[in-house]
Amino acid sequence: MAKKMKSQHRMAGVPLDLSAVESVGVLGECMLELSSVDGESPELKKLYFGGDTLNTAFYLAGSDQQVSYFTALGDDPQSHWMMQQWRHAGIDCSQIRNVAGRLPGLYMIETDPAGERSFLYWRDNSPARELFDDPQQSIELFTELRKFELLYLSGVTLSLYADAALNALLGFLADYRRQGGLVAFDSNYRPERWPDQQRAQTIYKDFYAQVDLALPTLEDDAALFGLSAAEDLFETLGNLGVAETVIKQGRKGCLVETNHGIVEIPAINLDVIVDTTGAGDSFNGGYLSARMNGDSRLKAAANGHRYAAQVIQQHGAIVPIDLN
Repeated sequence: MAKKMKSQHRMAGVPLDLSAVESVGVLGECMLELSSVDGESPELKKLYFGGDTLNTAFYLAGSDQQVSYFTALGDDPQSHWMMQQWRHAGIDCSQIRNVAGRLPGLYMIETDPAGERSFLYWRDNSPARELFDDPQQSIELFTELRKFELLYLSGVTLSLYADAALNALLGFLADYRRQGGLVAFDSNYRPERWPDQQRAQTIYKDFYAQVDLALPTLEDDAALFGLSAAEDLFETLGNLGVAETVIKQGRKGCLVETNHGIVEIPAINLDVIVDTTGAGDSFNGGYLSARMNGDSRLKAAANGHRYAAQVIQQHGAIVPIDLN
């Protein structure tokens, strides 16, 4: 496994050096996915898989980055089929736990004529929710996570876990960063996953304080923190210690904080949008991969838009795209 990076001085607005990152540990949940079939009636659904952090891991691996996924699945044929597909895509699955007698979560995508998506979920008993419930297994997981120079997780990841598990994860991230590790985070705030908004705000602020690179969506974090403008979000995250922030704005593109101020990078204009599922996740994969290859923040943002533009022209969260 890759060597540990040296600790670096990290200040808000100061770009990080991700060029020494050789491998990424990704933490979260992946579910079975039911989505429409291109060119067919919307009532006809295909079975595949998806989940916000797994989607990003998939596009990172497709960009020739070394990626390991950390989650828990069942011991059923569909769980093993998913892992087989992930390995084929180049994702290391050695840290995935298969829990006897359990099944993975499931979600179905519905899209409107403009391609905007909504979801139905069957995930309350997903094994991923219990990944850190066993203290001894948590120690083993943290030991493995320390081997990566960069860890990636999301607000959906956080919504899976009980308070004890969140506290353990938060403490681990603080120590991990003291040893030089980097943390990338997409807030992906989903109000239905956080019935107590005040609790959500507290948890997000605690974890943002352990984040080096943030990839939030303006609409999500504005709703979470009660903000009215992107500048407010840059200031909020900067005050929490985030060194590098890119704010996604959907079809408006994204905002990148640079040494010379905030720069808007427009999204790629498309005549037809089929399904926006996975747009932000694929953007994150394109952005992180470019930064790991030594590209500037502006070039990385353009690369993220290039990935997302291809994804939203197809049904489903994980689709084939041209990375050349």
